[in-house]
Amino acid sequence: MRFYDLEIHSNLSDGENTIAEIAKFAEHLGYSGIAICDKFESLEKLRHLKEQISKIETAVEIYTGVKIYVEDPAELRKIIDKIREEVEIIIVAGGKYAINRAACENPKVDILAHPEADRFDNGLDEVCLNEARKNNVAIQINFSEILYKYRRSRSVTIGNMIKNARICKELKVPIIVCSGARSIWDMRDPRKLVATANVIGLELENSFTCVSLVPQQLIENNKKKLTGTKITEGVEIG
Repeated sequence: MRFYDLEIHSNLSDGENTIAEIAKFAEHLGYSGIAICDKFESLEKLRHLKEQISKIETAVEIYTGVKIYVEDPAELRKIIDKIREEVEIIIVAGGKYAINRAACENPKVDILAHPEADRFDNGLDEVCLNEARKNNVAIQINFSEILYKYRRSRSVTIGNMIKNARICKELKVPIIVCSGARSIWDMRDPRKLVATANVIGLELENSFTCVSLVPQQLIENNKKKLTGTKITEGVEIG
């Protein structure tokens, strides 16, 4: 089985380790592929990230990604339109309901990260999740959101993740588990990410899917779109 972690941050942005160090540790942990999803700052920095990734020699596939932190849905759409053809993975940092909903409604988004962040509720409703299913936007379980929370805050976060996992399962919305690591010491063995999904209420088979099949399909679909062999869902060339 192939495992993927599609949210790791490098020292080119808000992370601590080089891409080479991340790739080496990911190989040690048993990953087939990882995405370096640094905080979006500019197109120039994004292209520099792509250039640096291309120089790394490793058995692990490294994908170029970006994580977008914004407060305004209009700004979110503008950034996504500007960078979609530059990257294999687009993650939107969730939490604010308007951003959660805008991400779910946009077919150019791959992953909505931690929609429950800094909230006392789960941050999603059926309107959002029906759009996410239609647009193939995966809802993320972010391990770092659990790792760096304490006591009641951690309990609230896990409770809201459980609620989102349950609703996603009912509405057939894809769920993905990522480490959200900003250091190699935040990275986890893929089976620990599987266990996290299992703890929040997914059956074991579905928990494995969150770290294997779901990320693999996102990558494969976007590779086809970026190379022009796939126009939209269900329409491929050749």
